[in-house]
Amino acid sequence: MSRKASKNNGRFGKFDELPAEDLLSDACSAEQIAEYLRGLGGEPEEMDARARALGAEIARRASLMRSPEAGPASEKVSERDPTQGIVESDGKLSEHLLASPFGQVTVSRRKEGLSEEFMKKDFEFRQLLRAYRSGIISDQTFESEMKNLEMGAANGITEAGFKAFGTTYTSEREAVIKFLEAVAPAETAGGEAVSQWLKTCKLDCIKGGLKMVVERESYHGRAFAQRLMELGGTVPQNVSPQIRESIDYLCDTGMSDLAKLQKSVMRYPNPEETIRPLFEFADLIKEDQQTKEMVKLFAQDELSTLKWQHSLCTVLTEMQKNGQLDAAA
Repeated sequence: MSRKASKNNGRFGKFDELPAEDLLSDACSAEQIAEYLRGLGGEPEEMDARARALGAEIARRASLMRSPEAGPASEKVSERDPTQGIVESDGKLSEHLLASPFGQVTVSRRKEGLSEEFMKKDFEFRQLLRAYRSGIISDQTFESEMKNLEMGAANGITEAGFKAFGTTYTSEREAVIKFLEAVAPAETAGGEAVSQWLKTCKLDCIKGGLKMVVERESYHGRAFAQRLMELGGTVPQNVSPQIRESIDYLCDTGMSDLAKLQKSVMRYPNPEETIRPLFEFADLIKEDQQTKEMVKLFAQDELSTLKWQHSLCTVLTEMQKNGQLDAAA
């Protein structure tokens, strides 16, 4: 369907001033909403049928998940070496830290039971509607994401949920949004930190690599932020304290270039194992093909950066031992 501007025809001014969620309340009559949708080029009857089918399926599955026979939702958490990028933090909200070449990306771990699925789906729909009405996403993207919601309700939501990064989410969509909320600001912050290191870097071989890495980190942040907004999400304004702490050393002018490189290598001694969760996550994604391919390329970039660090660090450390490199470098 093609969107038609409603602000210039004078008939739909009321809707332009209403928040998106009011379309789901008693603030407007069914007839008014139907007229508004027709003005946008939609078919209210068809959309109503789709919405009713989606709601009925979600309610049915939520009811099954609440039944005594279903039993409590179980959650299996993978145990991995903290140095390989996944760490569980203390406190009420457990988190997993997914490695980034110079720091860590925090992916929140949900504790709620799957019985909240109906509320989750309603929230996801409101996010999509808000993004569509504000012009952040196109007609095509809106329709595509609505189909994903429907597919998730019909096929993707089971008692087992969607498992990724050692935790269980109610759906693929929730896992994707949590991932994007974590990685977008983290990559942006990583790019800024590497940029600061580049300004004071003395070794040409490291400087050349950093020029490529800073561009990668920066465009990763921009691309993931855009994707998150397309899905109706909001990009966090600040990174977590854990991420900030993990990259602050890159800006330390009192630390040598080689020492910074060595610290990063010691943090992630096995590049393939460190990045493995990213490739696994990409393989798990079945519905959101856009994000799937973005994650695959992101993982390849991160793996390339880690391998470069290891290779160059080995050479420079050996040169320093042989007295071929200034100790202060």
